[in-house]
Amino acid sequence: MEKVISYIGTNRGIERKKNLDRLRKLLSRLNNPHQDLKFIHITGSNGKGSTAAMFQSVLREANLKVGLFTSPHLEQVNERIRMDDKFIEDKDFIRLINLMEPIILELEAELDEKFYAFELLTVLSFLYFKEKQADVVILEAGIGGRLDATNVIEEADLTVITSIGIDHISTLGETETEILQEKVQILKEKGQMVVGPISSELQKVALRWAKQVNGEVHFINKDQIKATHLVKDFQVFTYQSYEEIKLSFIGHHQIENATLVIEGAEILSEKGYPITREIIYRGLEKASWPGRFEKVLDNPLFYIDGAHNLASVNRLVETLTDLFPDEKFHFVVGMMKDKDYEKMLKIVYPLAKEFILISPDPNRGFDIDEVAKLVEVEGISVRKMKNMKELFLYIDQDIDKNEIIIQFGSLYLVGALKEEQSKVKSIQP
Repeated sequence: MEKVISYIGTNRGIERKKNLDRLRKLLSRLNNPHQDLKFIHITGSNGKGSTAAMFQSVLREANLKVGLFTSPHLEQVNERIRMDDKFIEDKDFIRLINLMEPIILELEAELDEKFYAFELLTVLSFLYFKEKQADVVILEAGIGGRLDATNVIEEADLTVITSIGIDHISTLGETETEILQEKVQILKEKGQMVVGPISSELQKVALRWAKQVNGEVHFINKDQIKATHLVKDFQVFTYQSYEEIKLSFIGHHQIENATLVIEGAEILSEKGYPITREIIYRGLEKASWPGRFEKVLDNPLFYIDGAHNLASVNRLVETLTDLFPDEKFHFVVGMMKDKDYEKMLKIVYPLAKEFILISPDPNRGFDIDEVAKLVEVEGISVRKMKNMKELFLYIDQDIDKNEIIIQFGSLYLVGALKEEQSKVKSIQP
């Protein structure tokens, strides 16, 4: 596994990609395993993982063999490749890396350039899913769409864009239009795409691309969504002719993700997938995904969330306001220094009782001393933590059991928090 981590846990490539040609060459020398698979291809600024998890649950409820490829992982790299929701085993990871390595080295010498870690992980997943004879693979893009490694596939039974927000601007562009122009290119010739709620101007961008590739686009209409019930463990909503759908995911944005799955499942049903309305109901009710407004403690209430850009933090604030009106929170925050963390913190200031700051990464994480000064200027209490062990000790000993703690800012922080929580036996979820 050390070799696996060295291959896929570090950023091996350094030059900016101009196309996917080198990836196609690697796949060709491995007999193009992706060409024997069916795909649901998902991209978007936020909500990809949750939407993928909902699709997985519905398709498994239909008794299909479902492959799932996602990123990033929270605790172990095996999470990224799942077959029927079971992580790929170490032995399969090792075997497939050993199979790929001679070809990787040969091609890197020929091309005089290195493959990105994500490219290799994508190819490895194709090999694994082909071996496991997956009926369908849910393929989550890493960043963007057009030049994302996952876009090497020639076709998909369904493509999905969950949402559009400002993120990864150095790679995708500085406006929502530029970002969507990158993401929409996962739609291939004569394909079908479902897109979450976006402005009419952005809809025109998607429609132009669809016309170019003779594809179809289906947009979610927010006016057809009605949230009917929300508590701390689940919510209920109605969408078009689907009434009282129960969802364990919390937040209105998760309802929007669920409507993407409903629309997508109907398209797949028309293509011959064994999906019924009852299967959609059951699949959505059973679906879960770690680190997305996930409750990890009851006393005090502690939710962890992967919100790490302006759009997702706004959605988090929306959820907190709906679920706990007039409440103030202890916010556990750690972000990467390349994120616009000042703006994100300002969004939550009105809801904050206290900020607990932890850097998610010693090199790439924000400077907690610098951030502490920003927060203190607002007159909000600040605590700085060195590690998760110190955090859990503080929660156990100093935070009242009737108060509420919210973590956000980075999925890396979510992973570290979950790993530490599993070690803490005195605090049970």
